[in-house]
Amino acid sequence: MGYLVVGDIHNEIHYMRKVVDYAVGKDLQLIFVGDLVDYGPAPAEVILLANSLSNAQFIEGNHDNKIYRYSLGNDVSVIHTMDKTVEALQDPEVADAWQQLYEKMTSHVVIGNTHITHAGFSAEYWSGAIDSKKTKKTYLYGETDKTKPFIERFGQMYPHRSYAWTGAIPKGKTVIVGHDRSPFQEEPAFDSNINNIVISENPQGGTVVFTDTGSGKGGFVSGVVLDDHGVIEQCVSFADAT
Repeated sequence: MGYLVVGDIHNEIHYMRKVVDYAVGKDLQLIFVGDLVDYGPAPAEVILLANSLSNAQFIEGNHDNKIYRYSLGNDVSVIHTMDKTVEALQDPEVADAWQQLYEKMTSHVVIGNTHITHAGFSAEYWSGAIDSKKTKKTYLYGETDKTKPFIERFGQMYPHRSYAWTGAIPKGKTVIVGHDRSPFQEEPAFDSNINNIVISENPQGGTVVFTDTGSGKGGFVSGVVLDDHGVIEQCVSFADAT
């Protein structure tokens, strides 16, 4: 059995159903790279479907983490991108499914020489520090450039991103992430979707694959098919036909 590694869903049940149908038809095990929730219109349906997938693997994204902290009653600032998810969690069935789903989530998945997480792997990860504070933060958020000013958007402040971590990927290793729909643009690209999976190789021969193609933000869901050893076979798009 191979794998289908799926980019951010962001509450888009239409695309998620297409993903599930494709995986079932091809006998592929699903791995979601995180950010199942927020932005899109159908959080309840996404949460319930995800929780029903007994053989799928779920990686925790930063939006999943924030919604979970909200569900615990933590002091979380609810912004407009979270509204529909927060409203859906008022239904006890959805709230219970979300709790069960979150408990299944992991920080990263490794298959052969392919390493999968939500946002990025710090350089420390490759030296064995898989549980360090920096590594855990990078799983969820990637890395930022603290030397550059924050940018305001709808009352929230956003940092410039750094992609230095991609240069630390060792030769022969492949990293698959979501999180970033406009990779290698350091300034936050709020209204930009590249709408393609981005694959880049660093000078030492490490490869990074960005799978987020803007689902929930005007784009669609994409994924990467791996064989049972973690080798990439193809990239797939679940965009609607035009």
